[in-house]
Amino acid sequence: MLEFYRRWARRLYPLRPFFLLLCTLAVAAFGWLLFAATVEQAQRWQLSSVLLAVSSLLLWLWAGLFNCELPVVISGQGMLLKLRTCLVRLFYYLLALLITLLLLATTYLGLRALKGIIAALFFS
Repeated sequence: MLEFYRRWARRLYPLRPFFLLLCTLAVAAFGWLLFAATVEQAQRWQLSSVLLAVSSLLLWLWAGLFNCELPVVISGQGMLLKLRTCLVRLFYYLLALLITLLLLATTYLGLRALKGIIAALFFS
């Protein structure tokens, strides 16, 4: 799983400025929806802008955290160094699980918001 995250982090790393720009635009859109938009527009698009901001930050975090080389346990290492290496890998594994769960949650909420937008646009 960590190798999968590392491969994708290397592909996503050049897109980090784009993710920050996307997050900034989503936060600006949320601010506009909160203070200047009509009630109908705000109800329809607020959740989508928040989800876009959170998803882009998660992808930015993924690209930044998993881009480095992961430590490997070597048979000639001392016991404390092996333990430290295993703990670092465990930390990265737990971090990967957390990011996966958060991305799944934002994807689920995004699909629910998209369903509501489509239903409002085409079936009302």
